[in-house]
Amino acid sequence: MSASVVDIVGAQSAFFQVPVSPGQCALLESFCELLLTWNLRINLTGARSMDELLSEHLPDSFALSRLVPAGASVADVGSGGGLPAVPFALLRPDAPVTLFEARAKRRAFLRTAVRQLGIRSATVGERFTVAALAGHEPFDLACSRATYPPEEWLSLARPAVGPEGRVVVFDAGGSADPPGVRLVGATEYRTGRGHQRRAAAYSLA
Repeated sequence: MSASVVDIVGAQSAFFQVPVSPGQCALLESFCELLLTWNLRINLTGARSMDELLSEHLPDSFALSRLVPAGASVADVGSGGGLPAVPFALLRPDAPVTLFEARAKRRAFLRTAVRQLGIRSATVGERFTVAALAGHEPFDLACSRATYPPEEWLSLARPAVGPEGRVVVFDAGGSADPPGVRLVGATEYRTGRGHQRRAAAYSLA
């Protein structure tokens, strides 16, 4: 495990107040290596280096970890290359997460990552639809990053969560909270390159 990985992950762990063990840090590095390797064959992320993945994308996983209650079940919609859901699953093994991804090649990557990293708390699902939810109990929380505009995502996520469920929205910050929902938690942060971000959890009740 390289010193730079330990430094970057350690700094984010301290900022978000999410503990990370040496074993978890090593698994985060292994996930990034696997993602970069697969990214040479199929388009999974615009990031092209370990540093870029850790400094620009990993903060979203830490932010999500701050917002998810202990033991809560999570639906991640449009999982793509597994960001933020796979690092989240490594950081928060107490919270079972289902990764919904419509594209078969990306699902293949996600299943490989879950298997090789030994993530017992993660399950890979197919396209996120009402029919796909039929076999699931309502999730405690649903999230989606860079897939839908905030208000559209809040509407789409409603069938996935129970009456007390929460929906997480990732954005650049600075916008007013959407109407018709109640803010129950938020964290603001900057990526390693100074990009402002915000993760906010809303109650739909």
